[in-house]
Amino acid sequence: MQPLDLQNETAHSFVVFGASGKLAKRKIFPALWALYRDNRLPQFTQIYTFSRTMMHTSEFRIWCVPYMHLDRDRDPKKYNSFWTNVHCVQGQYDQTQDYITLNETMSAYETKHNMTLANRVFYLALPPIVFDAVTLNISRKCVSNTGWNRIVVEKPFARNDITFKPYQTQLCQCFKESQIYMIDHYLGKQMVQDMMALRFSNCLWGDTWDNRHIAAIMISVKCDKPVVARPDYFDSYGIIRDVMTNHMMQLLALIAMEPPYTGDVEGVREEKLKVLKDVVSPDLSDVIVGQYVNNGRESDLFKVGYLEHHYIPKNSITPTYAMVVLRINNKRWSGVPFILRAGKALNESKVEVRVQYKAMECEILEGMETKRNELVMCLAPKEHVFMRVMLKKPGEKLCLQESNLNLTLRDPRICVPQNFHSLLLDVLEGSQMLFMRSDEQCEIWRIFSPLLSALEADRIKPIPYALGSWGPMAAYRKAVKHGFLFYHSAEAHEGRQSLTPQL
Repeated sequence: MQPLDLQNETAHSFVVFGASGKLAKRKIFPALWALYRDNRLPQFTQIYTFSRTMMHTSEFRIWCVPYMHLDRDRDPKKYNSFWTNVHCVQGQYDQTQDYITLNETMSAYETKHNMTLANRVFYLALPPIVFDAVTLNISRKCVSNTGWNRIVVEKPFARNDITFKPYQTQLCQCFKESQIYMIDHYLGKQMVQDMMALRFSNCLWGDTWDNRHIAAIMISVKCDKPVVARPDYFDSYGIIRDVMTNHMMQLLALIAMEPPYTGDVEGVREEKLKVLKDVVSPDLSDVIVGQYVNNGRESDLFKVGYLEHHYIPKNSITPTYAMVVLRINNKRWSGVPFILRAGKALNESKVEVRVQYKAMECEILEGMETKRNELVMCLAPKEHVFMRVMLKKPGEKLCLQESNLNLTLRDPRICVPQNFHSLLLDVLEGSQMLFMRSDEQCEIWRIFSPLLSALEADRIKPIPYALGSWGPMAAYRKAVKHGFLFYHSAEAHEGRQSLTPQL
């Protein structure tokens, strides 16, 4: 809890553009409220909404209620106090005068309370079509002259390498790289710190983090829900652009990067950029795409095939599932496949990384069934880390049994903010460790643009898979062919024999 400073002369303004949209109501404002409730926001922070829709604070407050997770016994008084710090401003994204009005509104509070420093955060929860106008007007009419300014941008970060160049140019002409926060909701601060501590402070993993010991690495982002939210966006962009070209590549970079020479943020970001430059662009032989279909068992009207949704074009070939095999052309990772898979309407929701080690050979254990060691880092729905190892089975005979070593260390007495909440705190504190630099995103588009162009030019038809299933079995066969092994304990999918690659 931050102590109350009656001599505080620094104002903090948090401006949400596109406040009438779902992201603001479902994610941003619940996070701001939780940070305010727990006294984690800077003292006297003022929150401003800017949207084309005319809104009053009392009206907007009602819209947000279903997503705020309120506690009736604890929150009412403080919740009322929270909304006294929220101010709604209506304006058009291409009208300069409306930005002048927003700036005057913020300045009026700062002047009234004799603030000598004014720090401002601009969060863009907006569609790409208005991005240029908004960034230009903010930089010209809304930035503070007495404190720092930071801008938070959401995906999509363009569509490919060609469209990213003007996006990057516009962003970097309006703001310095140190002011830009390209946010990634999947990167949880605790798990990233766990990952770095595990690798860089332990000989056991630090000395075996290479192609001599590791057989394959799989990064999974699975969602059990069909495409309901923002269907027009998803059908236009697809699963690869939606999660692979941002979230999953950030995880890959953090896993595969070399130890930073310095412990600061820029040291980490430089190493991430270096390893992204070593990633080879995949071709059509490295990818499996799928699209979910009706399984014939659901009564829920939304749980139908992708093409059966009334808001999806009937001839759409947009993938709702993809597996891409990537290779890194450097000394540490040459020969190790990095397998990225993501999908909608699958059997479960989870975000995880599996580092699968090569099998041990030992004459004393000859004839016994052994399984590969595997380091598993789960980011969602619950963060935890464990190592799958082989141990002796209890009893007189020398028999092996698989066991999990729990590597998660948590103290129930310590309250840790949720991932998105923690990212907003990082913005306010100026920590860019978990945010991409624009040159990192440029490299990611260099990797994926040829593949995306080939998929669209050849109109590759996705493989159908049943809603609620494990996804296309062709993807499992491809993963096995590239050296990744599945076990019942890891994924108890149906038809184990079908995982044998067809050679």
